[in-house]
Amino acid sequence: MKQASVRWTTGLFAFAYVLSFVDRQILALLIGPVKADLGLSDFQFALLNGLAFALLYSILGLPIASLSDRVPRPPIIVAGIIIWSMATIGCGFSQNFWQLFLSRMFVGIGEATLVPAVYSFLADIVPSERLGRTLALFSLGSFIGSGLAFLCGGMLIALLHENGAWHGVATWKLCFMIVGLPGLPLALLIICCIKEPGPRFVAITRSGVAASCQYFLSRWRFFTLHFLGYSATAIILFSLMSWTPALLMRDRHFSRETVGVVMGIIAILCGCGGAYTSGRLIDALFMRGNTDAAARVGICGALAVPLFFLPSLYVGNTVICVILLAFAFFFASFPMPPSALVVQQTVPKTMRAQFSAVLLFCNALIGLSGGSMLIGYLDDHVFTAANGITSSLAVVTTGAALVGAAFIATTRKELARAAYRVGYG
Repeated sequence: MKQASVRWTTGLFAFAYVLSFVDRQILALLIGPVKADLGLSDFQFALLNGLAFALLYSILGLPIASLSDRVPRPPIIVAGIIIWSMATIGCGFSQNFWQLFLSRMFVGIGEATLVPAVYSFLADIVPSERLGRTLALFSLGSFIGSGLAFLCGGMLIALLHENGAWHGVATWKLCFMIVGLPGLPLALLIICCIKEPGPRFVAITRSGVAASCQYFLSRWRFFTLHFLGYSATAIILFSLMSWTPALLMRDRHFSRETVGVVMGIIAILCGCGGAYTSGRLIDALFMRGNTDAAARVGICGALAVPLFFLPSLYVGNTVICVILLAFAFFFASFPMPPSALVVQQTVPKTMRAQFSAVLLFCNALIGLSGGSMLIGYLDDHVFTAANGITSSLAVVTTGAALVGAAFIATTRKELARAAYRVGYG
């Protein structure tokens, strides 16, 4: 495939990833009006923000990824975009907790199709020496999407008036309806412009679930530690994304519009900068012969986050607090490219989508759902003071950083061997 076509394809997939995170992350900014309108606790909100999305996102990711290893991937991606876009619009019609929970589940179903298929697709069209930075560029979509969710959400709330309504429809519901719409024309563009780069491998290779399970069992220790380690680092990132808006509004008394601007800028600039820096570091280290480059970068990112995030929670000066939060986000994004790249390095092409889905399964259930629910529970039942969210975030993110770094460190030797055994890319 020509370089221009590779860039166009990567750009369209990245834009889909941006929209997926806008639709996923907008709920974090709307915590106040959603809780007030539906009468929710922090734990119930954590269920909506984590478990409702992650449940079917993680479970259906496995069979969808298996399908992606056998059939053309663009139609699968397009179907997912349509489902999550319609489900996001459906969130705006929710009248109670369970209706919103169900809509969030369908958002997860749609988004489950995207990442495994795209990772596998890009690994087929991108040269191995550029795969690290390409996956890093694609992963920027998560931070751009989260940033746009905060920025656009804040502007929409300001435009529509936070506690007002438009023709009887609450502002937070209008936000869901508006952000869900752009995915529909994007789905049409992808199905018209992107084609499968070549025949699938099903006719010549065993690429089913049984073969993937057998490959996993042959290296079970390495893959288990890899999945758990990066799921722990996902707790850090998702916790910052999901609960920092509440922290700034409760402890720093930021308005919702101000939080939207601050979080949007941090997510886009620092999240993207960290992920791209991570990818470039991996490629540079690997070209110098460090076959465990991905693990080194992942460990660095995990351990650096608490060094900046913990002081940001307790420093008195608001400007310094925001600067420290920005550095924390920068390093929290470091583990994302290596977590994806290791799968592409160490797994045969015919199984990459399935292994990527397992990684996403662990990230969703442990990182997104488990971490968010733990923070919500601690805030409701353990740290019950007015600033309980501060202590909850400190405990969860620091613990996840230490556990994640320890698990990733144990994979370094096996990663070096596996990279040579299977081949980079």
